[in-house]
Parts: sequence; structure tokens; C-alpha cells
Amino acid sequence: MSTEFITLTKNDPDFDSYLWGTFSQTHRALPVETYHAATAKERVTFRVLTLEKVAAPAWWKVYFWSARPELFGLTLGPAVAAWLLHVQSINAWTKWPSWFALAGLFFLHTAVFLANDVQDHLRGFDRLNHRRGSQVIQKGWVTASAMKRWAWVNFALAVLFGVPAFLNAPLELALVCSIAAAALVTITGKYGVRFGACDLSLALLFGPLLTTGIALASFGEASFKDIALGLSFGFLTVWVFQVRQFEDLFRAKAENFRTFFGHLSFDRARKFALIEGIALLFIPPAAGVILNLQLGFLLLSPLVGLPLIFTLRRIYLAASPLSSSLADLSKWSLASHLSWTAWWVFALGVAWL
Repeated sequence: MSTEFITLTKNDPDFDSYLWGTFSQTHRALPVETYHAATAKERVTFRVLTLEKVAAPAWWKVYFWSARPELFGLTLGPAVAAWLLHVQSINAWTKWPSWFALAGLFFLHTAVFLANDVQDHLRGFDRLNHRRGSQVIQKGWVTASAMKRWAWVNFALAVLFGVPAFLNAPLELALVCSIAAAALVTITGKYGVRFGACDLSLALLFGPLLTTGIALASFGEASFKDIALGLSFGFLTVWVFQVRQFEDLFRAKAENFRTFFGHLSFDRARKFALIEGIALLFIPPAAGVILNLQLGFLLLSPLVGLPLIFTLRRIYLAASPLSSSLADLSKWSLASHLSWTAWWVFALGVAWL
């Protein structure tokens, strides 16, 4: 291994071993250039470095960054809100299963995003767009093969921590888990992505399925209020994913997207993002009315919606996929989700005081 750079095609017998990082125990292959990704003509130039030159951080730092901490709010936020919603069921609260459920959710979140990083690396999406994913594979901090093992370990931990919670309402949670599994299959297989099937699956996973699951695991019961809360979070979360992908319409192929935005023209995607975003200014307050939130919190909703309004303004000003107003659009969409999550947590948490 005397050369620092090596270019391999998909037909090369060493191609997969370099992509997975299994070609050597002492060196890492960093993808520098990728051409014709996910096609029979794919060609990748790797920079081969020793582990010492890679200078990877401590494993726990790599693990934490791989878990995508900036996206924790998408899963843990609705879970905490769903837990706070059941103040009237405090006497029925089974503490240990509840904590185990939250721990299991963390490991499930981590497992999903680790597996997603591996898949996007193999497909070339994260190799072509260095602003997406955790980029720990592309930096050589960990191999795709090792990250796949991490994903399975985290999935096993999610199941292990989820068992005590599952026993709290086995029949109801079996139904929730079955629907969630079907949604995951739809998303990973990108079935019906052109027609919004993946968008609907994302909304269910990060919305009603998540909130009702936490309610059943913690209190052994769930109601239409958990569904209303979940729909508010689900619609907001799928919009965040759509906006993040809208930012990359120019940089990625349609097959790299898991929302129907990838199959729209820029102008049509922009219109959908604006219409959905405007609707989201009213959905959380409407859900708040259903959940009987205090009037003061409902009156604060216009202020809470400011990050969302700023995001909509940047989308509205975007005249093309190369518009400067699209810069950092992902961060603004996540800030919108965070502001509504904080609103829900404070509004529901007041009832516990």
C-alpha cells in the first residue's frame, strides 16, 4: 500500500472492501471523489491513510456524533411531551418501565441514524454531499462495517430496554410496533415515495405511533389526546425532513430522497413547503385547544412560531435551488421544531407544578 490515492470502479474486486473499510486493519480509505454513484459505472477515488494520520477522536465522541444529537429533539421531544400529557395518570405511572422506554427510544434513535449513515455512504449520498449525515465514515473515524455493527448493537439494546415497557400494555403495544415496523419498511425501501407514502410513514413514526407508544409504555393507556399531540409533532417533523431535502434538490438525485419532494420541480416543492409550513402555524395551537392548554400558552403561539415564519420567509425568497436564502435552511427548520417542542413541554409541564 505504497500509494496514498487509489481509484476503483464498481467492477473492481476490492471496491466493496474499500467502501466498507474492511480492506485493512491499519489503514482507512477516505472517499475523495465519487462519480456515477449507485450505478454500474460508479467510480470512487479514495485517499488511503494510516490510523495515526486519521487522528480519530475517542470512540465515545464518535458514537455520540454518529447518533446525530442535533436530531434528538425529533424523537425525545414528542416522547417527553407525551409523558407530561398524563398528569392525571400519575398514580398509574410505572416508573421503571417508563425510564426503560425512554432509554430504549434513545438506542432506537441511534440505531436508525447509524444504519441510515451506512446506507447513505454505500449509496454515495453522503460521499457526494459533505453537509449531510454525521460524516464520521467519510472522515475515516469509523468504518462502515463497524458502524453497521454499532447499529445492530443499539437496536438490540432498544429491544432489551423496551421489553419491560412492552409488558405494561402488550396487546396495544404489539399493534403500535407492527404499524411502526410497516412504516420503517416503507421508508427504508422507499415504497411509494413518489406518492407520499414515505412522508406519511415518517409522520406516523415521529408522531402518533411515538406518543401513543410512550403513553402505553409509561401508563398502560392512551387516548385521542395522545393521537392529537402526535399528529402535531408528526406533521412538523415530516416538514423538517422535507425542508432539509428541499435544500438539496440541486445537489442530489431523486432516488436519494425519502420524501416526495425529490420527485418535484423546484417551484412545486417550494409551493408545497410554503403551504405546509403555513398550516403548521395553526396545527399545534389547534391541538393545544383539544388538549385544553392554558389560554396564556395559546396566546404565546405566534411568538413560538417565529422561527417557522423566518424559515418560510427564506423559502419564499428562494428564486432557484442555488439561492443564498436556502443556506442553513436545515438549521432553521430544526429551530422551528425545537421552538414548538419547548412550547409543548412547558405548556404540559405546568400542570405538574
